[in-house]
Amino acid sequence: MSRKKVIVSPISQRNILKNFGYEAGKVLGTGTYSKVYVVTDQTRKKLACKVVRKKDAGDAFITKFLPRELKIVANIKHPNIVQVYQVIDTKQSVYMLMDFCEKGDLLEYIRMHGPFAVEKCKSIFKQVVDAVHYLHNLDVAHRDIKCENVFLTQKGSAKLGDFGFSRYCKDKAGEDLMSNTFCGSKAYAAPEILRGQFYDPKKYDIWSLGVVLYVMLTATMPFDDTRPKQMLKSQLSNSIKRVTAFWDDCPKNVKDLQVALLEQDVKQRIDIANVVEHSWFKGDAISKIKQRF
Repeated sequence: MSRKKVIVSPISQRNILKNFGYEAGKVLGTGTYSKVYVVTDQTRKKLACKVVRKKDAGDAFITKFLPRELKIVANIKHPNIVQVYQVIDTKQSVYMLMDFCEKGDLLEYIRMHGPFAVEKCKSIFKQVVDAVHYLHNLDVAHRDIKCENVFLTQKGSAKLGDFGFSRYCKDKAGEDLMSNTFCGSKAYAAPEILRGQFYDPKKYDIWSLGVVLYVMLTATMPFDDTRPKQMLKSQLSNSIKRVTAFWDDCPKNVKDLQVALLEQDVKQRIDIANVVEHSWFKGDAISKIKQRF
């Protein structure tokens, strides 16, 4: 991945992209201080381009989160992770050129098509699990796993993206690092985060995977993120029984995995290596299946 640092006059984002050989098309999404375009390079290949406006992002993001994100994406490569190919760093903005996933994000797909059948869910969810397993083996936590950050390609592959809150989980001495920054969405946040406690960032990823699995199978959210206090209370009071009770047609091993992911006791919550080896996946070459939608 190349990174070019240039100083430019305050011209439009589309013109800057054109100067670097990219033709900007429609806007795919807009965040608080970022915008994502679909762009075409000189070979007519389509890419996605995330543009972060520095003046809108704030000092903490520019000095802490953005440099961390750029360092991490420069050192990861996995078939189920959105690949960043080039970073253009200008005075006003940062441009990240990456994989374009034609079918959009997982939440958009579920809204259009409804919940996944169990076997189809297994294929897509296992690909996301493989991506998280890869990251955790590198001692990287994503910290913002949600359906909106899982993207679907034309060929039926899933890719985990948006590493804006990602971080390394060990210090220079190899010691585990706990987190205290509230990251991501309340709807996917683990109980320890809602309590304001220091937390294990990898175990946060595991809880978020549990929410993603639930949404894939039911097309509903397990917890009401509009009322944080009530949400935390529901998480801590027989939440697992509630979220699995109506899955009469769901196989027992899928329910078991759901319970293991949404385990409120952090010490008892399953780790990613055991998710990979879970009976729902074990023996299946699911990550190699290119199941078309």
